[in-house]
Amino acid sequence: MKTALLHKAEKLYFILVVLLFFFLVTDSFGQNKKISDLSKHKYALQNLEMGIKSENEGVRESSIYFAGQYRFIDTEDALIEQLKVEKESDIRVLIGLALYRMDSEKGMNELQKLALKDENPRVKRMSSAIYSEYLVNNSNRTADVQK
Repeated sequence: MKTALLHKAEKLYFILVVLLFFFLVTDSFGQNKKISDLSKHKYALQNLEMGIKSENEGVRESSIYFAGQYRFIDTEDALIEQLKVEKESDIRVLIGLALYRMDSEKGMNELQKLALKDENPRVKRMSSAIYSEYLVNNSNRTADVQK
């Protein structure tokens, strides 16, 4: 009886692991979206871009995270502009991750420049790692590599 119960528990555990794996893999193949796919509000994009450029660090960080999490390609230019002027190192890394998640070639070129010129060693290391991962994942494409 104990072995039958143990066998059922192992099957249930295996099924849960397979389902978890399936959901994690399918989330990683998401496509870029436009903000209009999520919201019909006519000012949604403007509000998100204002959040990305906000003076409030928490609002700025949340807006950048939101844009990257949902892969809103409409915000690509605003993120690149903010990357060039951002003073907080953690937020510069977050912008790099958001651009990576969007699969933005323009953003990755800016991130490469950041990896070469930034004064903060953590930002340099993270930017370089993100850019390298981008090149590995997009090796079938041509990327603008300048040093």
